[in-house]
Amino acid sequence: TTRKKLPFGIGQIGKSFRNEITPGNFIFRTREFEQMELEFFCKPDDALHWFDYWRSFCKDWLLSLGLREDFLRLRDHDPEELSHYSRATTDFEYEFPFGWGELWG
Repeated sequence: TTRKKLPFGIGQIGKSFRNEITPGNFIFRTREFEQMELEFFCKPDDALHWFDYWRSFCKDWLLSLGLREDFLRLRDHDPEELSHYSRATTDFEYEFPFGWGELWG
């Protein structure tokens, strides 16, 4: 059937392109990269429950890949940082040799 019941998710992986401009040298280039996204639909009253579920799932997945937990931190956005459509956002950050950087968020 094409009618889905909540909750359900849709994911995709594909090529993305971004134009970059280097002002000093007037260099214009297009960067190509692979991007993955997941859209998950649920009832509004269940949204934070599912957010916590996926947050935990993603952390466990990163650890299963071999990332060390002491090099990983999850930073929840403060209310003033949230997008107008967001009730919660978490950045997954990793301590690289050059310092902390965002893996995703």
